[in-house]
Amino acid sequence: MMLNLILAAMQVMVIVMFGFVLTRAGYFTAEKQKWLSQINLVFFTPCLLFSNIASVISFQQLLAYWPIPVFYMCFAGLAFICGYIISRIVRLDNAYRRFVLACVMFSNTNSLPIAVITSLAISEAGSVLFWNADDTQQAVAARGISYALFYAIFGNLLRWSYGYSLLQRWEGDDDDTSTVADYTDRRDPLSSPQLEYGSLHSSSTAPSSAASSIANIDIRRTSSVTLENNQGHLTLTTSAKQNNKPINETTHLLSFPTLPNDDLQTPSNDNNGTHEPKLIQTNSTIVRVAKQIHKCMTPPLYAALFALFVGLTTPLKHLMFDKSSFLYPCLTSAIQNCGRAAVPLILVCLGAQLTDIYHSPQDNNQVKYRPVVAAISARMFIMPLLVIPIVLTFAAYGDQWSAIATDPVFSVMMIILGCTPTAINMVQISQVTGCFENEMLRVLFWSYGVICVPLFTLIVFFALNIVDKVI
Repeated sequence: MMLNLILAAMQVMVIVMFGFVLTRAGYFTAEKQKWLSQINLVFFTPCLLFSNIASVISFQQLLAYWPIPVFYMCFAGLAFICGYIISRIVRLDNAYRRFVLACVMFSNTNSLPIAVITSLAISEAGSVLFWNADDTQQAVAARGISYALFYAIFGNLLRWSYGYSLLQRWEGDDDDTSTVADYTDRRDPLSSPQLEYGSLHSSSTAPSSAASSIANIDIRRTSSVTLENNQGHLTLTTSAKQNNKPINETTHLLSFPTLPNDDLQTPSNDNNGTHEPKLIQTNSTIVRVAKQIHKCMTPPLYAALFALFVGLTTPLKHLMFDKSSFLYPCLTSAIQNCGRAAVPLILVCLGAQLTDIYHSPQDNNQVKYRPVVAAISARMFIMPLLVIPIVLTFAAYGDQWSAIATDPVFSVMMIILGCTPTAINMVQISQVTGCFENEMLRVLFWSYGVICVPLFTLIVFFALNIVDKVI
């Protein structure tokens, strides 16, 4: 089993090495890294989430697997408390507290746990995981994978909403730390920390688009209010102020039509009467609410929510995931194939970023190691001490509430999921937002390259021995 665990970790490191070699050979520049990370975030990762979530979720599993979301909320709450206390003890500022929280709260819920449980099922220790005398190795692996995928649903929902916001630059960070802003200065112009997929207009808009928007504003000078995008916030500017204020052609203006102000007397014809202002006010309220919601969303989160809708809607799920249906071979299989590229792309980009650190030793002076040590300590050493007793308590006394409490695979899988290192795709978020890139790279390097194999092997052996005695 230990050999299989080492091979699973080595597979990750080999793909990372491919990215390192490609970058050293000159095929993978910083601009291409940024572009590939963005493509992965807006397309390949959503495909992965949709195919994994929609194919697994159902009302029956929601009822049968109710302990899994309870365990996830418990682990996430403990991770939040643990990360917050550790960051306070080492006296980190607000920005690095968020970094530690992101590293501790969001762990690897797919690649490593699935590889470990699959290896355990086919190893000599697999007999410990048999639920009954008729159980098989294939059934053990299938149950373990289903538990992991169901657990990952809730992890992905929180990771691509709250986790994404934790790794962004917040207002006031420049006063607390300079590292967050320094990342963008050292990288290519595409690495804007203000790049938010929840914003209404991408920061990569060409100047020509801005000039076109300016021309449209000049044509509509009779309107008194214009929406403009200023540093990711929406502000209202009257046309009188715009006439006196020089227009910056690089300013990203929204291409929405101008909306009338409530203070203005909008001319109305006899047919509309007083209904037109009310309609406009209602529409503007809906637009504002939609904008606020959209600012908090990301493409992976949209994909996860849509996957929940499809998975919980039986006709849609049958249409897309039944192998005899028309859409499965043409649409669903295409989405699944695209989703399989997400994790390798993340690892290749990780190797490319390690190359940047290798060639830029001066960047090491800009990296603060206290948050790195705090994140690794909390995630890899403290969380197992909290997770294992909780799972074993449920295994010993939870059979009166849920039948899966007596399944050894469930207990081992919950321990594995609660003790895995920081999720690999956290570096993808850091690269897109331009924040905490080098710190995240070091957390992943030490977690997967040095600590994971020996520590995780001990945790798995301990879990197997305890579960064998308790269940």
